[in-house]
Amino acid sequence: MDNENAKTAQSNALLDALPLSALILVIALSWLGFPGIANSDGEIPPLERVHVTSAEQLESVFTQAGYFWPASAVPPLTVQRFPDDLAETPADTKKSLFFRALLPLVLAENERIAGQRHQLHLALGENLPEQRRANIIRRLAAEYDVEGEPLAPETWQALARRVNTVPVSLALAQAAKESGWGTSRFVREGNNLFGEWTWTASAGIKPEDRPEGATHYVQAFDTLRDSVRSYLNNLNTHDAYERFRTLRHRARGAGREMTPMEMTAGLVNYSERRWAYVEEVREMIVSNQLHQVVDGAALAREPSRIAFR
Repeated sequence: MDNENAKTAQSNALLDALPLSALILVIALSWLGFPGIANSDGEIPPLERVHVTSAEQLESVFTQAGYFWPASAVPPLTVQRFPDDLAETPADTKKSLFFRALLPLVLAENERIAGQRHQLHLALGENLPEQRRANIIRRLAAEYDVEGEPLAPETWQALARRVNTVPVSLALAQAAKESGWGTSRFVREGNNLFGEWTWTASAGIKPEDRPEGATHYVQAFDTLRDSVRSYLNNLNTHDAYERFRTLRHRARGAGREMTPMEMTAGLVNYSERRWAYVEEVREMIVSNQLHQVVDGAALAREPSRIAFR
């Protein structure tokens, strides 16, 4: 790895160990019997599952958690799926519910990636046995679709560009656009927030307007969090988003966050509409001030930061 890549890896490294406070939070939420919530399934970082059947119930859960929009503190909650009546909800309320439901998921998945980035940083040092270093890199290379010898510089450099977080504001803006604010058929039937495709019939939903001769399906996910994880991995691995990763690498190397212009400039291949699509996502970020209100957000760690009523 060259000096610039090594510097970037070090400057962005975060502790990969799950904080004790996060474990305390999970236990505390369970003890408090938070309405509409069940324990998580061992995901790291853990989020408490929220099951609701109406927009009114979802608002009630968020209110009890002291969770409003814009969010000053983000409780670790994972909405399993959007309520069916979200489409009939007033526009401002629908937008607020959508952003609040998605924000903890993106933060949690970015935190997971930050932990992986820290592991990569450790593997590039000299403090671990060589076999353990190679095992870490092999595991990350498999997830991030990187080929090559695990301890070869080319492999490290490729992973350094791929194992990295995605701006929260970009994820929220694309999810809103691709899912119709959580009301599209593919979200309702398959928790698909970002319009991702699959060519496996058993894993997807057939589009009603699919052109004759086309064989793609819209990917179905068990939960909204699964959709977020797949989207982040897509931006971090697919050849179509190499420019996005390059722009991110330059911004992080300069010690700053990506601007809305940079975030979206790497998405020209996301849609057949190309630059028209890019402009719409950019406008979504700017008009909702997402880059100002969420890119510095973090999951709440202590139970005392959540108001129960």
